[in-house]
Amino acid sequence: MGVQVVGVSFDSPSKNNKFKAVEGFTFDLWTDAQRELALHYGAAKSSKQYFASRVTAVIDPKGELALFYSSAAVGFDLYNHAAIVLEDLKVLLCVP
Repeated sequence: MGVQVVGVSFDSPSKNNKFKAVEGFTFDLWTDAQRELALHYGAAKSSKQYFASRVTAVIDPKGELALFYSSAAVGFDLYNHAAIVLEDLKVLLCVP
């Protein structure tokens, strides 16, 4: 589908790499130590916040927000969230 998946957390690169290996993730985990992405997408309300809220942002090739999911607004079903996003992406990209 031509989609790149990344995860973002406040943890250090070494912690993210360890977590990625333990969980078997095939996507990159980025470090947002300054909380810039979290503040921009509403996952944090302060640069001093210790934990981020869960959000999923789908950015289109132009760098614009195409889809957004917030745990505060819709909740997260951790077992089905990826499947829901995938179905929404198929609709957005007109993929059968």
